Amino acid sequence: MSTKHLVSGLSVAVALAFAPAAVAQKPKPAPPTPVTPPTQPKPPAPPAPPQQPKPFAITLDAKPSTIVFSGVTTLSGRLSGSGKTGGVAVRLFEDTTRPYGDSFKPSKLAATANNGNYSFAVKPLRNTSYRVVAATAPPVASTPKFVLVRIKVGIKVSDITPRRGSLVRFSGSVFPAHDGRRVTIQRRSRSGRFITVVRTRLRDAGTTKSTYSRRVRLFSDGVYRVKVSGDGDHANGFSRLKTIDVHR
Repeated sequence: MSTKHLVSGLSVAVALAFAPAAVAQKPKPAPPTPVTPPTQPKPPAPPAPPQQPKPFAITLDAKPSTIVFSGVTTLSGRLSGSGKTGGVAVRLFEDTTRPYGDSFKPSKLAATANNGNYSFAVKPLRNTSYRVVAATAPPVASTPKFVLVRIKVGIKVSDITPRRGSLVRFSGSVFPAHDGRRVTIQRRSRSGRFITVVRTRLRDAGTTKSTYSRRVRLFSDGVYRVKVSGDGDHANGFSRLKTIDVHR
């Protein structure tokens, strides 16, 4: 080998020895994972205020609240509250004098069921205001309930198929006795309203009833009823309807 070739090879070796080393490509580091701050425990809820006992209350209703004399209505309601509501004594009071509500007198006695319900069947003889009082501690009373009692009016006619222009007698009994009260015989109009045909008065028929009788000349078919005016003790009374077929 020639000296020239040795020097050339040596130069290359020296150059390689002192050349900077190739830098290896490192992978890019992954972005740091966000650190979730530790969840702070919720402060404990404030203690619930102590529950106050629910005071007793009692309701009263009447079904129906308007009846015809000698009819029956049901008074009922419910006792509620935080204490015992079953097996509680309930006293019924009634006031039959005007002004209603200031002269209640004791009447029937009952006891509530397990759910607090109670009921009375009553047969008032006149307009009456009711209330109940439950034997709780302290006792609790309902609001008053008013029951209206209508006069009972009977009706009879002497002929339901009279000739045109004939006289037909309207008569009947009225309970309780209301001697002298006005009686109105009425006919139903095409609009459905009742118009007065003739008037008369109740007559004495003993201590329990009054009667009326009046003849009316009829010229056309019609539906009739009898009305008796009420007073402070009873509401207006109405008979059942009576259909009369007038012919020639």
